Amino acid sequence: MNTIETFPENSTLETMTLKDSLGTISFSIPERFDTSFYWTNHSDCGKPCDHELYRYQPKSFPIFMETGFYYDIPDIPINQFTIIHSSYFPFQDGDTSRNLVRHEHFKKRLSFDEYNGTIRSDTIEKFGGRYFSIVYLTGFDREKQKYFAKIAALTTIKNNEIEFHYDIKTKDTINLNDFYQNSIRFLRTVRMSKGV
Repeated sequence: MNTIETFPENSTLETMTLKDSLGTISFSIPERFDTSFYWTNHSDCGKPCDHELYRYQPKSFPIFMETGFYYDIPDIPINQFTIIHSSYFPFQDGDTSRNLVRHEHFKKRLSFDEYNGTIRSDTIEKFGGRYFSIVYLTGFDREKQKYFAKIAALTTIKNNEIEFHYDIKTKDTINLNDFYQNSIRFLRTVRMSKGV
């Protein structure tokens, strides 16, 4: 696993092993994200549609765990970092030539989700020896009167997609530039090693 030269201020280093020998991840998160939990989001089409989620957030925020094919996000403030991967692992060697196609598919999938808002920017960046698709989205929930923003990143391990999401949702105006810069800085600390 590559070492990280510098960490963002007021951060803590976390290391976790993903389910079923998918690999190990280390990353830096804000110190205020002092609560973590893990669960399986079961869908109606079985294991190929199920996802494993690992979430970090402040303990002062309500805990919400998405479950099922369709769910409604409650009217709560959100400030969290979530790692997501499929419960179904077709282990095989990766092909980086598919990165552009994967990036476009990732953008479309994010833009179709009504909870994500509008894409403001997207890019492909390499850090920790891996290519990451990064998409930045923002919006305003008129029904719940809350602003929200998301930085979502996608890479692969053993050719299985793994996602990293920084999300914020609040009734107060969000400093979008600070949210973007801070989230990207933390994402760049992600390091992954393949499992068994």
